[in-house]
Amino acid sequence: MPPIRSKVESEAERVGSIGDITREKALRFDEARAGTEASMGVEADSVSILTTVDAVVYDWDIATDRLTWSPNVDTTLAAFAPSALATGAGFAACITCDSESSRFHVVHNDGSARDEGQGVSFRVSYRMASSEGSLHEVEDFGRWFADGAGRPCRVHGVLRVLSRAASAESNANSPSISLIEGTFCSRRAFNEMVDERCSQAVANVPPFAVLIVGFDDLPGINRRNGYEAADELIAAVGRRLTTCLRAGDRIARHAGGKFAILMSLATADQLSTATLRLVRSLNGETFPTSAGPLPAAARIGAALAPRNGRNAHLLLQRADEALEIAREAADGHAVYSASLALGESRRRETRIADDIAAALHERRVVLAFQPVVPTIGGRIGFEEALLRVRQEDGSLLGAGGLIPIAEKLGLIEQIDQRVLELTLERLSADPMRRLSMNVSIATLRARDWLDRFKSALNNAPGAAERLIVEIVETQAIDDVPETIRVLAAMKAQGVRIAMDDFGSGHTSFRNLRSLGVDMVKIDGAFVQNLSRSLDDRFFVRTLASLARHLEIETVAEWVEDMEAANLLTEWGVNYLQGHAIGRALAPEIEIRLPRFSA
Repeated sequence: MPPIRSKVESEAERVGSIGDITREKALRFDEARAGTEASMGVEADSVSILTTVDAVVYDWDIATDRLTWSPNVDTTLAAFAPSALATGAGFAACITCDSESSRFHVVHNDGSARDEGQGVSFRVSYRMASSEGSLHEVEDFGRWFADGAGRPCRVHGVLRVLSRAASAESNANSPSISLIEGTFCSRRAFNEMVDERCSQAVANVPPFAVLIVGFDDLPGINRRNGYEAADELIAAVGRRLTTCLRAGDRIARHAGGKFAILMSLATADQLSTATLRLVRSLNGETFPTSAGPLPAAARIGAALAPRNGRNAHLLLQRADEALEIAREAADGHAVYSASLALGESRRRETRIADDIAAALHERRVVLAFQPVVPTIGGRIGFEEALLRVRQEDGSLLGAGGLIPIAEKLGLIEQIDQRVLELTLERLSADPMRRLSMNVSIATLRARDWLDRFKSALNNAPGAAERLIVEIVETQAIDDVPETIRVLAAMKAQGVRIAMDDFGSGHTSFRNLRSLGVDMVKIDGAFVQNLSRSLDDRFFVRTLASLARHLEIETVAEWVEDMEAANLLTEWGVNYLQGHAIGRALAPEIEIRLPRFSA
């Protein structure tokens, strides 16, 4: 076996052209890996592994704006106050004005992306500044999941610190970007102007507003008329906007075919009047394109500074949130307010809750099945049973946006019960099949869950031995003794237990033993970028080695390409799951499990 150092160095040189990974970083990995491998027989914690690669795992509930981090956040992001990391708004306030994008922008501004049940992957880099002025170059990647209306409602990802600087002086000395494309300015120049106006507003300079102009159905325009016509429409709307603005206003191309406008205004009433005037101007006629005249169907969201934010990123985020509200407004515009945003969030939750209740009542809750295949032949793979809701038009809605709201509103037990019934029906109908299903911790801790679970298994003889119950890592540690008791009672019925999304650092390897876990599913946020990231390779390989030492089987989720599949096989991962292996298919389509071998 070649020395570890030479393997890491050669890997760093190959990946360095893609991910800008230095030889010094490879040597740091060498030392960290050597220390971790030496401690295999003792104990290693996933928190320490995360910290080694300067990474932190997070979940962002967009509806409540709450951010939840893995335990090592206090170490990895020690320069940032807890209040700044508690919400998406607080986090946005830490992003510097010279950043070209942010997590919020990349998640909300990809008009062509659609969550088909397994989330939409994203990757973005930007710079953060602490209140003391220290700078952090970060990489942010993961997946966002949509609600019942197809809008992003939850983000699960990893934030990795790429480099740290002592102060923000370099940012202050960076050259300003001049206006380009005639009256349009670059995104960076726009952000700098907004930040400059924010600093003036603190000095009692009259307030101003940031507007986001978007289109009602840009993906539909692309599909019906072609991307060239859609681009022509966007350009024509941009030219029209410039004729409607005053000399002191500024406009820039924003992400996802949108425009950002800086407008000098004094009051919220003036802002509402101005946005209504712009919407009417844009939607009052059609615009010529190569596909013929097309209506703009424009919508505008706006945020007033400094009331709604004191930096460019936060104001743009608030304006984007107002734009989402404007999509439901009859007059096509909205001005951000905390109460309006909260009211819209509650209305959306209510609609989704009603949809869930109706789907349960009308038996429209169904399962899709995604193959989980062995990396070495000779063993039987299994499939994960994934919740879907059949819509009136026959399409299937994924669970990403439903489950968090179902848990919040107390509907998750009914959903889990229905999924259990459907899974056992499938197992009874096909004695050769093995399935896994997800169960919420809230359901596991329900007083009558064990009785219902045992009764369901009694009605499906022979199914228990072919059933794997998956629980989410971040929830399992809330009450470890109670979780141990319930899982032990379930295992006594013959089922196996898998820990889902493992790697966020909430569960120590010591707890895996006490919980009686048979299998861990390595968090896909680390797996999906193996071909580009040496950090992720180190992290996943270390987790796989530790699990193998504990004689716990491993599943790698979100396997996107065969290069990653080959690496995972080499590292001894037992099973693979992801788009490169097989997509989740509706019940009407029979799945043939592929065989993957090293």
